[in-house]
Amino acid sequence: MSTWIILGLATILRLVYLNQSLWLDESIQALALMGKLGPLLIYALSDYQPPLYHFIAYAFNHLLGYSEIVLRLPSFFTGILTVYFVVKIGELLNSKRTGLIAGLLAATNPLLIYYSQEGRTYAMTTFFVTASFYYFIQILKEKNDQPPASRQGGSTIYYLLSTTAFLWTSYLSWFLLLAQGIYALYKKRYDLILVQCLAGFTLLTWLPSLIPSLAIGRSTLQTSPEWGRVVGALSWKSLPLTWVKFVIGRIGFDNKILYGAIVATLGLFHLSILKQVNYKKYPVLILWILPPIILSLVTAIFLPVYSYFRLLFVLPAYLLLLAIGSQKLSKVVILSNIIFLAIFWFSPRFHHEDWRSLVHDLPTGATLAIPSRAQSAPLLYYSVTQSILEPSHEKLVGNPVYYLRYAEDLFDPNHLGQANFATSGYTITSQKVYAGLQLDIYENSH
Repeated sequence: MSTWIILGLATILRLVYLNQSLWLDESIQALALMGKLGPLLIYALSDYQPPLYHFIAYAFNHLLGYSEIVLRLPSFFTGILTVYFVVKIGELLNSKRTGLIAGLLAATNPLLIYYSQEGRTYAMTTFFVTASFYYFIQILKEKNDQPPASRQGGSTIYYLLSTTAFLWTSYLSWFLLLAQGIYALYKKRYDLILVQCLAGFTLLTWLPSLIPSLAIGRSTLQTSPEWGRVVGALSWKSLPLTWVKFVIGRIGFDNKILYGAIVATLGLFHLSILKQVNYKKYPVLILWILPPIILSLVTAIFLPVYSYFRLLFVLPAYLLLLAIGSQKLSKVVILSNIIFLAIFWFSPRFHHEDWRSLVHDLPTGATLAIPSRAQSAPLLYYSVTQSILEPSHEKLVGNPVYYLRYAEDLFDPNHLGQANFATSGYTITSQKVYAGLQLDIYENSH
């Protein structure tokens, strides 16, 4: 099997459902790129991420339009390129066979595929981090006493570019620069430290923007404490959930006993593989995984930033460790990837929220209500033009009223909206369910 076949497989698997409906965060991203949320740089402050992804996505969309597929193209292409660099790192660290196994694991990993199909920064950050580590490892393999003229200058330039790029796409990736810097200092590779300093210095132009961004986050957290729990609050499940999602992707099982049995079996199987790895030979993979996870957990004590998808960029390192330890068991891991991917494909409840179908089914001029208009970006993207009610504190008009109970526990935890429907004489006459969404149809018989 060649690298090209693996990349072809990665491409095919990432094309499936690439055109599915945008969900909330993607719709907000789309409106921002379309200029409907004000200047793009101002929007980046409230997105709690450095702005590079937004500018790259803007270039794609400005040239090719704002369809679902185009909005996801940056993630799609960088997702495939991540697979390529995983192959190259496997070859660099161990052997060509290890590189191919690691590439297959990355090509079929359900979580990497999922975020290669999402118009957000996570797949792009993962690509830049993976490329950075490839060139980092390549430069480390050069001898300290090797004459500068014989060193690969291109690797240094690419390392600088990829490292700078990941710093400008994710705040949590900054922990990786710290880890790389400490390791370079330990190895007395002052040439690498110089490059890392150059990459870090580029952030000086953005650091002043970090203060208002944090202020926006704190303000939102004060007005909606539940928001912090949703976006990344620390809990006892945070760390184990990270591993589970890395392995099975964005799926789950209603039967908790079955879910627990599957996770336990996978845990024992992965542990048996990882026990075969001589970790002393691969310290770079350890510093790729542990520092960002540990430091993100510590940060989450003060700020709700920890979530497995924000740490997607450490997943390639985990897959490389599996490839190194699973020379004879790799087929089982790849088969499990395909099984979990198939479960995802054939279970619409795990797909993106289907706002597109919901809007398509709405009667022209229908009265629409939602717990918070702040969550109406998908409706605007899919061209809903009528006014939208917030039933928790606004007078209900229209008959029938289509109530989209989206994030109700977050924005109307006391269910004042439902109480308003009842006191105003409305009753539910029917419901429609879409992937990730529920639409209640209220009618007033008076």
